[in-house]
Amino acid sequence: MLLVGALASLGLSYTTEAWAASPSQSVNAVQQAKKVTGNVSDAEGPIIGASVVEKGNPGNGTVTDLDGNFTLNVKPGSTIVVTYIGYQKQEIAVGNQSSLKITMKTDDKTLDEVVVVGYGVQKKKLVTGSTIEVKGDDIQKMNTTQVLGALQSQTPGVNIQAASGQPGDGFKISIRGAGTNGNTAPLYIIDGVAGDINNLNPADIERIDVLKDAASCAIYGSAAANGVILVTTKQGKQGKIQVSYDGNVGWANVYRMPKMLTAKQYMEVMDQVRFNSGESGYDWKSIMGEDLYNSYMDGSNEGTNWVEAIRNKNAVTTSHALNVTGGSDRSTFSMGAGYQYQDGVFGNVVKSDYRRFTFRINSEHVIYRNDKGMDVVKIGENIYYQHKQNQGIQIGNQYSNELSNMLRSNPTIPMYNADGNYTTAEDLKGWVDKYNSYSVNPIYKMLNQQSGHNKSINHNLHATGYLEIQPIKNLVYRGQLNYNQNTYTWRTFLPVFDANRTNADNFRTEDKATNQIGTSWGWSTTNTLSYKFDLQKKHNFDILVGTEYGESRPDFGFSLNATSSNSVFGDMTHAYMTYMKNNNAAAVTGTPCDDSRSMSYFGRVNYNFDEKYMLSAIMRADGNSKFAPGERWGYFPSVSAGWVISNEKFMAKTVSWLDFLKLRAGWGQNGNAQTINNFQWQGCFRIRYK
Repeated sequence: MLLVGALASLGLSYTTEAWAASPSQSVNAVQQAKKVTGNVSDAEGPIIGASVVEKGNPGNGTVTDLDGNFTLNVKPGSTIVVTYIGYQKQEIAVGNQSSLKITMKTDDKTLDEVVVVGYGVQKKKLVTGSTIEVKGDDIQKMNTTQVLGALQSQTPGVNIQAASGQPGDGFKISIRGAGTNGNTAPLYIIDGVAGDINNLNPADIERIDVLKDAASCAIYGSAAANGVILVTTKQGKQGKIQVSYDGNVGWANVYRMPKMLTAKQYMEVMDQVRFNSGESGYDWKSIMGEDLYNSYMDGSNEGTNWVEAIRNKNAVTTSHALNVTGGSDRSTFSMGAGYQYQDGVFGNVVKSDYRRFTFRINSEHVIYRNDKGMDVVKIGENIYYQHKQNQGIQIGNQYSNELSNMLRSNPTIPMYNADGNYTTAEDLKGWVDKYNSYSVNPIYKMLNQQSGHNKSINHNLHATGYLEIQPIKNLVYRGQLNYNQNTYTWRTFLPVFDANRTNADNFRTEDKATNQIGTSWGWSTTNTLSYKFDLQKKHNFDILVGTEYGESRPDFGFSLNATSSNSVFGDMTHAYMTYMKNNNAAAVTGTPCDDSRSMSYFGRVNYNFDEKYMLSAIMRADGNSKFAPGERWGYFPSVSAGWVISNEKFMAKTVSWLDFLKLRAGWGQNGNAQTINNFQWQGCFRIRYK
């Protein structure tokens, strides 16, 4: 099945028919293949992980090993293409050669590329802070349903781990270790606005820049203690309308399953525990019956492997994205629509999956262009919508974690009874009375708890409109208004069941349903003024000042939670309060949105002398209502400097083996307001003395 999935994702197929090759066919096949070995290195030594591909045949390729070596079978007369990030692409004609030595040259053009540094861009070679850039193409080719999954192994110094195996459950991320206690999540800035990177379709991303050190993060002040990840979605491009589609289908499986005890081994271990306590072994025949006991002992029945029972083999994952771009020299646009689906590798008898629909539109329009061809007034917008649905098994602590339950369950308990139905309390009397009073069929219990009946639906809308005015060259005012809205619903149904009467969690005499709904919205505005200029073409300045304001108020949204019992229909489909016989006695709670406001003032000065010596200074002042009165303002300075040593005259002799060398240092302060809740500064108790 894995082979079928791999071929299907490439648009290929295979047949189970066998074919025999004649001797002449074998000779021709040998003549058509040529084994080429080689080594890829740069001026400093071997390059690990360089891509080596036969030109015109992208399916035939390999990567270099720890010593920079590779082996590849190619057709005679073919050309191989060698690529590696930060180096120029090399194309080598194989000809009659069987051994190649390839020396890669650094790509100097990448140093003149710009990187996003917060409220602006800067030449990569002039950046004095610690940053990482990942191209959108490198993200999209990973074929993942979530952006952070594609960033794994592409961002040095950034630790990214899946929060769980649950589809759509997100990732845990830390940049250069934990910057705050408890929550290590960085600040995500999407097209200039704080947002959630998990809402994005990987196919919609143009680039990602990661700010790793305090000096570069200080421009975001009180929210940047854990680092900052800047996301730029795909923007419009001048030219004819281009339509592109990217789709893939894959199958996922658990790489290694735990080896569980068989029923016979389990009985031996439990008996040994009894012997070690000075007691005799269990009377297993009377617990489970003679027939079942004999089948366990003679090996014809290995017992129940509960972990294997919830394993979902060949879990499907698929992603489809359609992008349209185009425009004129005055107006450009980019639109994208996507669909992703991921099935859980655990669940099987219950549904565990995640699906998402996304839509994006970005456009920019020149309103006024002067006689010199300078764009004086521009407007644009970035709009992103996401709709997602997911359901899954419980993944909490050991007592509300289905995988933990399966690992700890008794393999001597059969999943089904003699009638072919799930074993219930009635079938487990022997185990309950004579072995363990908490004995239960974990599959039957899971089917009748939250894991078996739950569904979550989310809608997220993020919209940004901006205005840019450039009255004189390189003096740019940008005003930006941001709006975001989030709506969610969550339902669960708990039916009547009886897995074990000795524990209240293992049976239910009256069904229950829970409905949750919430909606919220907020807005923010950002205003910046930047000016770039030089003196005597040697002293280059880039100055930025700006303000930012955002708020969320109680009348911006609410959440409601209602629970009732005794359903009219007794199923998940109709698990709504209106279908509950006891809906008049439903337990209902509700809360308003948080009441919070923030105000910021910030500035930055970047200076470089002849692109050789660089200095950057940042100051940001943040005020936030989350903090106690009198303590609501914080100040976050930073300073960093750099020296491009390779641009010095005394380094001229090293050009042949050292293209670029920069020394940099920085210092800064960041805050952790992102991890603070409203009113957390207030004490839980207040003692008054009279």
